[in-house]
Amino acid sequence: MRITVIGAGLAGLTCVKQALADGHDVVCYEKHQDLGGIWNPASGGAYAGVRMQSSRMSMPFSDHPPGFAADFPTQAEVQDYLRSYAEEFGLLDSVRFGHEVIGVKKDGPHWRVTARDSRDGAEHSERADAVLVANGELWRPRLPDGGVPLSGTGVRVLTSAEYRGPAGFAGRRVLVVGGGVSGADIAADLAPHAGRVDWSVRRKVLFLPRTIAGAHNDALFSYAGRVAVEEVPYAEYLGWLAEWLPEYMRMYRATGLLPEHDFHGAVHVNEKIIPAVYGGEVHPVPALARFDPDGGVVLADGTTDRYDAVVLCLGYEPPDYGFIDGLRREDLFEHHFWRHDPTLAVVNTPVDTEAFGTACPYFEAISGWVLSVLGGKTALPGPAERAEWCTRHMSALHDRRYLDCWLETVRLRLLSGMLPDPAVHFRDYWTLVSSQVDPANLRPGQARPLPAVHDGRLDLASLRHRVLAALPLAVRERLLDRGEIDAADLDAAARVPADRRLEPSLPYRQRDTASVGPMTGRAT
Repeated sequence: MRITVIGAGLAGLTCVKQALADGHDVVCYEKHQDLGGIWNPASGGAYAGVRMQSSRMSMPFSDHPPGFAADFPTQAEVQDYLRSYAEEFGLLDSVRFGHEVIGVKKDGPHWRVTARDSRDGAEHSERADAVLVANGELWRPRLPDGGVPLSGTGVRVLTSAEYRGPAGFAGRRVLVVGGGVSGADIAADLAPHAGRVDWSVRRKVLFLPRTIAGAHNDALFSYAGRVAVEEVPYAEYLGWLAEWLPEYMRMYRATGLLPEHDFHGAVHVNEKIIPAVYGGEVHPVPALARFDPDGGVVLADGTTDRYDAVVLCLGYEPPDYGFIDGLRREDLFEHHFWRHDPTLAVVNTPVDTEAFGTACPYFEAISGWVLSVLGGKTALPGPAERAEWCTRHMSALHDRRYLDCWLETVRLRLLSGMLPDPAVHFRDYWTLVSSQVDPANLRPGQARPLPAVHDGRLDLASLRHRVLAALPLAVRERLLDRGEIDAADLDAAARVPADRRLEPSLPYRQRDTASVGPMTGRAT
């Protein structure tokens, strides 16, 4: 099969690698002159100082350990890692740099892919049996409703992607708009240099440091532990954090920014913003309401102010798929397969999510599932079922949800057969999901116990029986006969109420049903 991959970032490179390993003929188009996507410093896709939120323990591909020493790599270190991955597996011969895909259209039983060469502007088309779109989702910064009518007012306005460090902001009054990770990163980065930094926050979210009591943030709980911790009362969870981070949590409560209700797993990773707010270097203010034509800023509480510079950190617009004839995001089955013809697939993070843990293993899992379908190893539901799924799940893409990419990695690898089948190899399955996040452990036959730092606080034995109970009785009995479980496991699973059974894919809460009030006060 001839496969075209669009994009040579994290997702595109693992698509190329796995497609070549499956024996396909692969060509990858990358519009920039180097690989990496937003992790290519020359791409302009990320702000200065950005670092991977996932640690070196959890971020790499399953078959390529990192060569850098940093616990949380920089943009350049991630790109170097991706280059070593591409060189190790011979991927570069398949990549055409400086070629932007400008058209993808169905042409009989095949696809016609048209690309433009940046060197001379020449366009050429090639035929493909399947197209994997891995062009990334962090390229088009979102702007406030109504735009930014500040031209000619003397106010410098830039998006997070355009931020290149604090140089030039010395002594300036700066408003950073956006309460997510990029807003926190940039506000904290500017604090020692600008005259004043105000941070416009719509609602309170949970910010935690990259390292907690000597452990990486992503080493605290196993895959299964990430599900189990959701059932711990939030107040109790905050008590754990106060035990692990006493000074940090004392500062957090004093700032008034600690959310009273939140997801346990939906963590925003930043260790500098809370101390900066506590120390008076960054001043939280309510959400941005609008800009006045004269350059003034109106906040949600009606107050107004003027700034020398405004940095917009409002997230990103959905990827532009306009170059693909007929594709609507609403028609992406399971967020990845075009429901009308699954030989077109999107290997990007779903557009309706706030994702956590979007590192190499997640894209490796999506690509593996897509290629298992293309290669006939696994099958999708029929057209009617795909259409019905899209109707139920893709009709409100503006309603954003939380995506735990580590748990999605488990789900997707089960779909593609890349993890031990719990109906056959329950012991290996449970060994893997009850271990800390370690990509090497995901490789076939490599599952080994790797206890997570704080899983001992959770009732994983009960959760194991809930997963076992989700399997049919006949399957459980076969597992007993094969020595995968014992008689006590069989009895315990039989006692699990139907509403407490947990599918082996480890489903988790994706909507925050708690009421988290907006920021209404203004710090001085």
